[in-house]
Amino acid sequence: MIKQSKTVGKEKQLKILGTAIRRPAPVSEAEAARGVHEELHLAVEVENPGDKPLHVWASRRAYDYDTTTHVLTLYLTEHTPELPPGIKMISNHPRTPKQVLVNAGSSATLDVPVPAVMRRRIPGQGFGMAFVEEPIVQIDRVDLHIQSAPEPIPSLGKENPVEHRKRLRAHGNVIRATITPTEKKEY
Repeated sequence: MIKQSKTVGKEKQLKILGTAIRRPAPVSEAEAARGVHEELHLAVEVENPGDKPLHVWASRRAYDYDTTTHVLTLYLTEHTPELPPGIKMISNHPRTPKQVLVNAGSSATLDVPVPAVMRRRIPGQGFGMAFVEEPIVQIDRVDLHIQSAPEPIPSLGKENPVEHRKRLRAHGNVIRATITPTEKKEY
């Protein structure tokens, strides 16, 4: 089941066709001791039905997981939710995203790595904050937000973080789809 909504005008825009999940390979004991976590990989199938090439964002900017509904939300866009109250961005250095060229009338698969755990803030001692890691074990639906544009967004290098983030937000359009994923061992 795919529900799509657009934040764009009348021209033909990117379509999200489906997604498949590849479960992570276990990390070694040495990696686990260094704090390395397993990653899920989502293969997101997109299609460009238009008559112009599209540059599609393929970098995860944010993610969320609802343990009750088993919905994984992925943001491959600069348009992400605000930070929760009490959380401050320490390092505000937005990066130019990886982009995949999808030619007119063709499709592509985006490989999106996602941590296999969700780190949540809980009440704690000291400054009143603590965190708990919840494993992402069951995914019934994936809510995707994907940004694309007819032209690539270049990395200018001389912008301050506010200017760069403003330029990233203004780049192209965002499409959203909620999808029931399939599970694949390899892709």
